[in-house]
Amino acid sequence: MKKVLINLVHPNMKESKINKQLLSEATKLDNVTINNLYEKYPDFKIDFEREQKLLIEHDVIIFQFPMYWLSSPALLKEWFDVTLTYGFAYGTEYNLKNKDFVVATTTGSSSKEFASTGNNEYEVAEFLRPFEGTAKYIQMKYKKEFVCYESFVISDEELDKRAKEYKQYIEELSK
Repeated sequence: MKKVLINLVHPNMKESKINKQLLSEATKLDNVTINNLYEKYPDFKIDFEREQKLLIEHDVIIFQFPMYWLSSPALLKEWFDVTLTYGFAYGTEYNLKNKDFVVATTTGSSSKEFASTGNNEYEVAEFLRPFEGTAKYIQMKYKKEFVCYESFVISDEELDKRAKEYKQYIEELSK
């Protein structure tokens, strides 16, 4: 079974409903490690050696975050800049080569809003292209994203269903 690292990037987890539930289901799996970046680095001073060690120790790397203005929270960009360095992630060494790169994101919009006829005009996958490009550049395998829509109005039943699907998704990635 592959070892899974979930890099949780949520600046306000205490008030999160969906990300808490997704994380709760994911932590039921023995092969999952949670790395809460905002908890560890509220000042944005990232211990890149610690982060690189975690990446090397795991086979599947999930970046879980709420979509903010059609992207990720700011700390994740800083994390990429500081952690995925020349000589570690690309260039002379590709230490993450063939590991799985996954985005799990939540959004307040409905799936209809992420369509050519919706307000956002594009599917979520289009907004995640920079993540896919990063994965390919450092020779990781980019996997299909997991998206949970309508975070502000989702029913408890639907949230429970989606959280269980997230757990199943991680189990599939672990094989």
